[in-house]
Amino acid sequence: MAQKKIIIIGAGLAGLSAGCYAQMNSYQSQIFEHHTVPGGVAACWKREGYFIDGGIHFLMGYKPESSTYRLYQELGAVQNIHIVEMTTYFRYIDEEFQRTVEITNDLDRLAEDLKSFSPDDAKAIDELISGAQALRKTGMSTMRMDSPPPELLGTFGRLKQMWEMRRFLKYFSGKYAQAASDYAKTFKDPWLRKLIENLFLKDSSLPQKQS
Repeated sequence: MAQKKIIIIGAGLAGLSAGCYAQMNSYQSQIFEHHTVPGGVAACWKREGYFIDGGIHFLMGYKPESSTYRLYQELGAVQNIHIVEMTTYFRYIDEEFQRTVEITNDLDRLAEDLKSFSPDDAKAIDELISGAQALRKTGMSTMRMDSPPPELLGTFGRLKQMWEMRRFLKYFSGKYAQAASDYAKTFKDPWLRKLIENLFLKDSSLPQKQS
């Protein structure tokens, strides 16, 4: 019996993972990549004397209790490495306004820092932080990342997935789907407006807790 074969387009993280799982399941896999090195957006390369590091520098779902961690284990991505928990996600430095703020996992601290820059925006800041806290409680960051693709779910599988996502679906529709560029206009302080626009994609929705 001839061995089953798969051709994969792109040697990014998804393509490389697909190749690994194909071979784990007795498929012969061949990956085609237009770049000179594999890795996609996680690749690093040298060009004209410069070292370009376009890679990601953090792992989502890296804790052992996460379903994503099992995928990392199967792919050999976490064995014999030390993962440092990241507590500071962004450091926003604005030379024009001479202000610096750190975005950490301490949302209460972030609220205090933002209010110290603009007391007049206290209410809007509280709404922003409340929305972030509400989204955190939904458990979106720990949702299953190893479920089958939509094409293979079937009716029951899709219903099950919708049920698992029920806690945070509302944050991406209706009143919560306001674009970040529009939401930024609700702040009085021009620096805060600039901060919001730089923290999020201008056209992305910005979940917020509203009464």
